[in-house]
Amino acid sequence: MSQNLAQKRINLMDVRANLPKIFGGLAIIGLIGAVIWIGYSFLSPKKPDFVLKGREIQLSKDVEAVINGYERRETEGELIKYFIKADKATLFSDKHQELENVYLEVFDEKGEKFDKISANHAIFVPDAANSKLFNAVFSGNVEIETRDTLRVKAEKITYSRETETAETEDKVEFYRDNISGKSFGAIVLVKEKRLELLREVDLSITEENDIKNARITAGTAVIEQDTQIANFEQDVKVAITPINAPRTDAQADKITAYFFNKKIEKLELNGKVVVTQGPSKVQAEAATAFFENQLKKIDLRENVEIESSADGRSTKARGKKATAFFGNGFERAELSEAVEIDSTKTGENPTKIRAQVAIYDKIADKFELKTGVEIITSPDNQPTVIHAAAAVYEQSIGKIFLTGGADITQGNDLIKGDSLTAQLFPDKKLKNAFADGNAYLRQVTPDRTTEVSSNQLTADFNQNQQILKAVVKNNARVLIIPVKPDEFTRVSLSSATILLTFRPANNASVLSQLQTDGRTTINLNAPSNNPKAANKRLTADSVKTTLSENGKDLQKASAIGNAELYIEPHRASPDNYKTMVTAARFDCDFYDSGNNAKSCIANNKAKAVMTPSVSGRDTRTLTAGNLIANFDRNTQDVERFEASGNVKFNQADRHGLATQMTYTAQDEVVRLRGGEPTVFDARARAKATEIDWDTKNQKSFLRGKVSTTYYSQKQTNNATPFTATNSPVYLTAEQANFDHQSEVGIYTGNARAWQENNYVRADELSVFPKEQRFVGTGKVQSLLYNLKRKENGKISNQPVFASAEVITYNDSQKHLRYENKVDIRQGNERILSGLANIYLAENNEVKQTIVENEVIITQPNRRVRGTWAQYTTSDETIILRGNPAIVEDALQGTTQGSQLTVALKENRVVNQGSTQQNGNGRTRTVYKVKNQS
Repeated sequence: MSQNLAQKRINLMDVRANLPKIFGGLAIIGLIGAVIWIGYSFLSPKKPDFVLKGREIQLSKDVEAVINGYERRETEGELIKYFIKADKATLFSDKHQELENVYLEVFDEKGEKFDKISANHAIFVPDAANSKLFNAVFSGNVEIETRDTLRVKAEKITYSRETETAETEDKVEFYRDNISGKSFGAIVLVKEKRLELLREVDLSITEENDIKNARITAGTAVIEQDTQIANFEQDVKVAITPINAPRTDAQADKITAYFFNKKIEKLELNGKVVVTQGPSKVQAEAATAFFENQLKKIDLRENVEIESSADGRSTKARGKKATAFFGNGFERAELSEAVEIDSTKTGENPTKIRAQVAIYDKIADKFELKTGVEIITSPDNQPTVIHAAAAVYEQSIGKIFLTGGADITQGNDLIKGDSLTAQLFPDKKLKNAFADGNAYLRQVTPDRTTEVSSNQLTADFNQNQQILKAVVKNNARVLIIPVKPDEFTRVSLSSATILLTFRPANNASVLSQLQTDGRTTINLNAPSNNPKAANKRLTADSVKTTLSENGKDLQKASAIGNAELYIEPHRASPDNYKTMVTAARFDCDFYDSGNNAKSCIANNKAKAVMTPSVSGRDTRTLTAGNLIANFDRNTQDVERFEASGNVKFNQADRHGLATQMTYTAQDEVVRLRGGEPTVFDARARAKATEIDWDTKNQKSFLRGKVSTTYYSQKQTNNATPFTATNSPVYLTAEQANFDHQSEVGIYTGNARAWQENNYVRADELSVFPKEQRFVGTGKVQSLLYNLKRKENGKISNQPVFASAEVITYNDSQKHLRYENKVDIRQGNERILSGLANIYLAENNEVKQTIVENEVIITQPNRRVRGTWAQYTTSDETIILRGNPAIVEDALQGTTQGSQLTVALKENRVVNQGSTQQNGNGRTRTVYKVKNQS
């Protein structure tokens, strides 16, 4: 055998000796572990030691040896370690080897199970500097099958011992049980225990636990063996189909998958995230999906969008962050930061929802909303707009619960409250609402704004979005504010409970009625542009108010139970009064426009108290069974009071009574009618068929059967010519006028004044208490005093009757004067004259009487004539003057002279001769007059 041939044999033997070591290390340390880890690390708790990375290698072409049909089995004792074979093995000068149609089996520690690898070609390149380092390449139909049934296919796999990296740029396929996957290009990093799939990654899992199928596709992928985390990038798509749940599809620019026990436990998605499950879809810039055999929830971040549809309803939600929960399909979503939700059902207008935080429960079709909540339903010409700090919207049953400054706007209607509960019609228009805490309702029309407030409020609407009624409770208040305050009265109403009823009108609704329960106050503030205007306040236990057809003008108001009507002028003045009217009930009518009260009827024990708005005037009080207050249309102040039934009117100490009464504010006249009209004060009482009491000018006018009673002579200030100080004085006439300021009373038409048996009749009688004076004119007749006369030895008081055209009495002078056609009678004595002056003593007894002008005195059997006569009571003498004075006596004859003195006690006449009036008197003649006694 030649030396060359021997050397070749030696080299061939070296190749055979070295090949098992080469491929044993390659199979066990590198390639098999790397390929096994590609799929096994996803779904197996074992953690093989291998990773891939490749590089270009320059190889020698000088062949040192070639072995055909190479085959070797390596054992350790009785245990087989590996088996390798190849059709051809070639050893090159740089110590690298090449194998053709190589096949390798690597056994476990018991020598029972083994891993297999086969390829068309294999290259092993040792490191020249370090014999422990090498590079290896398998190519051409590379197939690996592990003892755990993992199968891998590739066209080329390169392994570097130095970097502990295995890689391929070709298509890689791997299978194990229900796992399969493929990609183009792969790198396994052994130390990092990481697999990098370079492009067109496709991973599938089928029929594992509750998962029917799971598939992930991506441009690239990185799989971490220790953490069982896989990162997928570039148009990543995940499709997971559970057995008993809807399929979940996810896509993103990047997805990180977390595995546990061969199952996907979590997905982190970033960049244009889209997750769909049946008709439900979520989108975001980033998300984390959690699985328990099936999708359970997804945390979404940045520009989140969620879409879901069921039973013809489509819901779209947007926000910065969200968590979507899944069970047997999409069930719930929690969104935050600038949340926007659109919910639309076929044939309906969409519902738009805005909030900072929202929880959408698809199963219950419910939204829980927080912070800056806005819900817009039926966004057509009249949308329903809802705001609150927090809300629960049960969409399928149309129920909304609002808290924190809640409000609902529908058309021209607004409802607010600390909390609100609303019921919607199926078309999402507001059906009813309940507000609790600072409740408020506002309705705006072209003419006025109606505001309603209370602690609690309930409002009902029809399907045309028109309010039908509202009930407000606890501190309830209604305010009607006119658009033109100079033309309409402002109305406010407050009570414990108020029911507002509305009437549909065209495309809106108008207020038709207000009904209260509990102590109620209505304020009617008249336009302030009129200086004489007055405001009104109506208060009662309950009030019912009806508005006109146009819904802007009050028509009627009924106040029931302890009713009070208060009228207060805008500006105080001597002519203005603050008026309080009380009664068991008020029924008020209003003018046809302007919310201006026309009249109020006070029923059952009505009372009006008029208090002057400035000092200096007296308070007036009016009481009656029924009272009607009529108001001026322009000023809204009281124009007229009409009272009936036991009417009483009081001012200071002056009072008026009747069954009917009218009071007119313009002239401040009280007109008493019916029954027996009466006025009285502390001094006197007057009655008549009609009494007009001018309270402004302090005058009274009485007509028809006038009768006045001064309670005593003292009350007349002794102005009447009567003697009994403490006895009442009566005056009657057809008419009477009183000036209360000057205290003058004038009686006309068959006037008569009397006290006990004394009286004065005349066409007109006038009483002047301040002046202590009394005057009667026209057909005066009187019986005012008695004179003591002695007849038949007895002294008696005989009444004195007098008549004249004028009578005047002056108490300060104790002077009684009769004028014109004076006729005075006492018993069978009579005095006729043109004037009579009667002077009284302090006790009002006659002290002296002087008569003038054609004086005629007649006594039984005696007649006296003259121009002047004086009778002195103390000595019972008469001084008679005349031209001449004549005394005719039937028994004694006739005596005449310029002055005669008649001594009644002595029954004699003395002729005094000349007087100052007549200086040519004759010599005095005395004759004895026969005694009549």
